[in-house]
Amino acid sequence: MHYLILASYILLLGWWIKSSSLFSIEGLSRKFIFFVFISKVLTGITYGLIHTYYFSGGDTFLYLKESTLIGETIFVYPQYYLYSLLGWATELPNSTVFIYPDASIFWKDLGSYVLVHWHGLLHPFTQGHYHLTIFFIAVVGLMASLNFYKLFNQILALPPFVLIICCFFLPSLTFWTAGFHKDVYVYYALSLLFLSFYELEQKKLSMNSCFKIIGSLLLLGLIRHYLILLIIPASIAYLISLKKQRHIILTYSAVYVVFAAIFFAFSYLVIDVDILQILANKQADFIAETGGSAIRDIATFPPSFIGVIGAIPMAVVNVLARPFLWECKDALQMMASIEILCFLILVLLSFFIKKQTLSSPKLLLPFLLSFSLSNLLLIGILVVNSGTIVRYRSIALGLLTLLIMRIIDLRKIGLHTDKGRLYSKDNSFGQGNTKNKKKQSSSSRSRKNFVSLSS
Repeated sequence: MHYLILASYILLLGWWIKSSSLFSIEGLSRKFIFFVFISKVLTGITYGLIHTYYFSGGDTFLYLKESTLIGETIFVYPQYYLYSLLGWATELPNSTVFIYPDASIFWKDLGSYVLVHWHGLLHPFTQGHYHLTIFFIAVVGLMASLNFYKLFNQILALPPFVLIICCFFLPSLTFWTAGFHKDVYVYYALSLLFLSFYELEQKKLSMNSCFKIIGSLLLLGLIRHYLILLIIPASIAYLISLKKQRHIILTYSAVYVVFAAIFFAFSYLVIDVDILQILANKQADFIAETGGSAIRDIATFPPSFIGVIGAIPMAVVNVLARPFLWECKDALQMMASIEILCFLILVLLSFFIKKQTLSSPKLLLPFLLSFSLSNLLLIGILVVNSGTIVRYRSIALGLLTLLIMRIIDLRKIGLHTDKGRLYSKDNSFGQGNTKNKKKQSSSSRSRKNFVSLSS
């Protein structure tokens, strides 16, 4: 029966895509958008099968079980759930309900509890079935991918097929944002935030954009709150660069140094929290986790600045090279290893097949670069399981892939540049609006002295 309901949902979504102006996107047909959605549904189903037979369930089905329990009882005992969420004392119902942990545990893993409660509210539409849950995950993933496509279609001069592959079909990014997990909501929150920030650069900020920025930061804080600490310094530097469009590298460096100094001073002197000890403990928690892709011979770093600095070289290796081919034990690890090797090849190509001159980059690009690099560095320092690294780095790696593609001289592989946009030799791609192209060209000429991302 739930397969019939899923088919009905998909047909309704197809009708929405066909009729709504929301899906009128330059360079993408509505049929293609529907195809992308179907691919996300199928990937989500595959995600579930892999977790069933390879991971023996894993977090995905634990989340499904808990969200189903919440969905079945939240409307029966609304006061219990409301009071518990607010931290108020309430009597536990004499029934099987979701049991809240201690506040310290709840806040430590806030993202997981937000996830299961949100999907608990969707229970009338999913009835606890994984495939129906995946439908709603696929909708969120589709919106996020479309947001990133709209953004990078404006700020990067890339061939349409390269842009489409990077926005819709990168392996790890596609896989990890298609399943019942937190990643898809992080992906969506970042897409909203970045798109709204670009509206700042274009001086098109509206009340709707402000709501999107606030909503995206709220969602990001609820799902993965530590990412807010990475967003803040990059955002401050970005806002400064909007006013002072010179010395971009110096601006970002100064902002990060000042932010780090204020953050650690506030942590130690005001709220008496040892941040470095928290980082060391978090790494120890990852080391204590069981799994078939744990990195061997990893010791916790000392909770000091010297200890963190000493952990950086191995962190870079872990996040940009793991899993090594000789460490792979199965096909999934092999695919992840091949993917990171392809990324490293792109990095090498950006040095050896580099454009002689780069057009002035949009101001958002250094922001994306700094956020992605800081995210990858934090993952490399804390996470010591190759499988978890692959999932956590998927979004940042996708962003870096697009930025690197901007540097590579694609003319040497059969493409050439025309009015700031790359086309194939037969001009079969990107026949966009001429007026918009002239406007973009004029806008590019008006911006000078920006930092080149290739430097």
